[in-house]
Amino acid sequence: MNGTPPTRPRTNRVASLFLLSAAWIVLSLAVAGEVTKPVPVLWEAIVREIVAAALLAGGFYAIARAYIADLRPLSSIGFVRRPGIAAEFGRGAALGWAIAIALVLPAMLTGNLDLTFSFTSVAITHFFVSAVVLTAFALVVQLVLAGLPLRLLVRATGPAWATAAVIFVVTCLAISGQGGQGRGLIFMALSASLFVAGYLRTRAIWLPLGLQIGWTLGLQLLFGANSPYTPVTYGIVQSDAGGPAWLTGGPFGPEASAFAVLVLIAALVALFRITRDYAWHYTWQPIEGAGAPVVIAPPEEHIREEKKHAAAAPLVQIGGIAPASPAAPDLPATPRDPIL
Repeated sequence: MNGTPPTRPRTNRVASLFLLSAAWIVLSLAVAGEVTKPVPVLWEAIVREIVAAALLAGGFYAIARAYIADLRPLSSIGFVRRPGIAAEFGRGAALGWAIAIALVLPAMLTGNLDLTFSFTSVAITHFFVSAVVLTAFALVVQLVLAGLPLRLLVRATGPAWATAAVIFVVTCLAISGQGGQGRGLIFMALSASLFVAGYLRTRAIWLPLGLQIGWTLGLQLLFGANSPYTPVTYGIVQSDAGGPAWLTGGPFGPEASAFAVLVLIAALVALFRITRDYAWHYTWQPIEGAGAPVVIAPPEEHIREEKKHAAAAPLVQIGGIAPASPAAPDLPATPRDPIL
């Protein structure tokens, strides 16, 4: 057998680029935290998240442009330009809004949700600042979960192992955070799975970004709920949930309840249903042969017979040329039925 095996992307190079992008994530978040130290408290969170998002997007773009020739730089960040972007974002935002409603539903149905409203100028200012903070925070999260590092992991190990690696990292980070006990770890793992699945089903950032924005803005600004996993926000609506903590989350917010785990499991099922068309169009890959071409040399006896026949005298045709067949007579055109 002769032939050379088909070329494949070098795993070592992909692993090196993944480590480079992971190091850039750590550096970007650290720089964003240092830059915002002299900023007033009201603007600290918004500046931190915007700086972090700008550093992450710029760094990933530069890495993709310099080292990945077969990938468009904007696509490496997840900003894939294609028709239907608004529909993808809206579908994700609708699912996120449904998650927010489902999380506060137990407290509402049991009468344990107490809402207070404030329409002062300070509350309105805090509302819009918090909206920008949560949007920038969602962009940072999606750049980490659905940006260049995930694409490199998928290329090196496949979607299943890439998803498992991202969930493992998020869970490890949650151990040292506020939600690092019991069901908080499960909630963090499920939320990471939801965002990663949203990217893998669409291969773009639009749907998971809309999902997180619809979820966090709806839960924290429209229902006034607390969240142990996002920046502290203030707005027009403030809520106080009573009742059992496993059902309503108590002072930690509905995301800290055991019921939230069931909500995210249902959201994962819904995500796979609403992304069936996207998965068909954007994740299908044609089957490519992975074997090496095989060239089998003919036997020596076959080669000798071919040479013998090639050296022999050509055959001579005996007899005249066969007469041509008489031309067919011209026939009158057959009339067709009129079209009614």
